Amino acid sequence: MEDQPNDALAPGYRFYPSEEVLLRYYLTKKNENRAGGFNGSDLIKELNLYDHDPFELPDAACFPYGYRGRKKHWFCYTVKETKRGTRKVKSGFWLRKGRVREIRDNGGIGNAVLGTRSRFVFYVGNSLKNATRTDWILYEYALVDQILVRIHD
Repeated sequence: MEDQPNDALAPGYRFYPSEEVLLRYYLTKKNENRAGGFNGSDLIKELNLYDHDPFELPDAACFPYGYRGRKKHWFCYTVKETKRGTRKVKSGFWLRKGRVREIRDNGGIGNAVLGTRSRFVFYVGNSLKNATRTDWILYEYALVDQILVRIHD
């Protein structure tokens, strides 16, 4: 992956999808076409997130917004981490905070659960006893393993 800013959007546009769009479009399409990439968008890059501290994330996964792009969001596909509550990185760890939240299909039939969102906060240090909490927040989205019901006329 190249380490340069994401210039895939035309001037005046920003990438700020809703949770439903992230799950229903991007993550679903990515999972459907694992072998040959997927048609539709290469805006979200693959990145082993846990190889990087949050302040060292590559610009290729970054989407700046706000006045002169001073605020930033990073979106990436990453490997599934099997640990439940923490994600270790170079200088610290991501610790899950709060409950896992369901993301529902608001426009669909039956308000089906599309996936989940977990919130993590980054701490600098080796253990919770000597770690310092930072302002970095990570939202991890996952699809629910279910078949969505479709009605045909």
